[in-house]
Amino acid sequence: MVNRSEISSRYLMLYFVIMVLVVAIPLYFYVTSELENSRFRDIAALKSYASKVANKVYHFSNSNAYTFHYPRSNIYKSAIFDSNNEVIFSLLKQPIDASFNNILEKNSNRYLKYPLKDNVFNAAYLIVSKPISYSRLIINVIAILMVLSALLFLAVVSMIHQSAEPYKRLNRYLEDFLRDAMHEVKTPMGVMLLNLDGIDTDDSYNNKMLQRAKSALKNMIVIYEDLEFFVRFKKLNHPKQRLNFSDFLNERIAFFGDLIQAKEIEIIKDIDNDIEILFSPIELSRIIDNTLSNAIKYSKEKTQISIFLKKDKKSIMLSIKDQGRGIEDVEKIFQRYYRGDKISGGFGIGLSIVKNICDRNRVQIEVESKPAQGAEFRYSFLKN
Repeated sequence: MVNRSEISSRYLMLYFVIMVLVVAIPLYFYVTSELENSRFRDIAALKSYASKVANKVYHFSNSNAYTFHYPRSNIYKSAIFDSNNEVIFSLLKQPIDASFNNILEKNSNRYLKYPLKDNVFNAAYLIVSKPISYSRLIINVIAILMVLSALLFLAVVSMIHQSAEPYKRLNRYLEDFLRDAMHEVKTPMGVMLLNLDGIDTDDSYNNKMLQRAKSALKNMIVIYEDLEFFVRFKKLNHPKQRLNFSDFLNERIAFFGDLIQAKEIEIIKDIDNDIEILFSPIELSRIIDNTLSNAIKYSKEKTQISIFLKKDKKSIMLSIKDQGRGIEDVEKIFQRYYRGDKISGGFGIGLSIVKNICDRNRVQIEVESKPAQGAEFRYSFLKN
């Protein structure tokens, strides 16, 4: 007789295999199609450049000029050969056997053999080369994998969480699963962010795609850290430390730089220097990150976000104000699982975590908002 644990294990394994296939099969066809499209684009670009070089050769052959300035390019390299495939003149980085027909792919370069008409150099062929670049494909695949991984992870967590509510025992299994899952997710997210930061491209399209990928990953990191705090805050202590609040706030603003830049938001800062506070850095980061990420998320492009940090004799005041869509029901935003906009995603636990931290540390919260006029969150910390 098969017990329930065996059935559950088989079900989870089947679910995992199905989800891997759902992700892998479309991704395989996408990569195959994109590689073929990249090849066609390169060939078209090589033909276009070869035609330009050939026209310059023909123009010189029909002119009375004595000096020929051979065309040069930062992207394309070329050479002319006689009918015996011997080099007449070459700008190619590496020697090439010109006996191939039409297209050759070698040493991470793509070569095009272009026939020439009669000319003064007695050149029979022009060979043009271009480096094979997969940077655009890599960026797209990383972005797709991040989105699919985020959706898969959130779907799994949501499904398990909902099914666990009626059962205390299953709830313990859920906590163990989340703890292990977050441990496994943290390293890949760090590796992805490190590799995205290391990609360097001069192509404006690729730069835009790279910026979107980094923005999406940082949104995932905020969600991950909220989940980690939500699961572990009852079991782990978060000791207070003497922090430079001013430097800490500036570091968190810098973390969201890609999100801010992607929406062309202007950050207006009025932060006093060297304000110190005794607070847990993990809890302070949750307050700042959730408030600032919401301000960015719900702000329109090319608007402003004002960030204010001041102190007086009794308290330290932090204010974050945006020019976004505003909040319809201020009273509900701190309720767990409440989401003002379901389209924007998330679990609806971010501001609930913020409220819990503020209550335990006697931080006063004030929220002012009007529809279509933005929102302002003010936090009053006790001086210590």
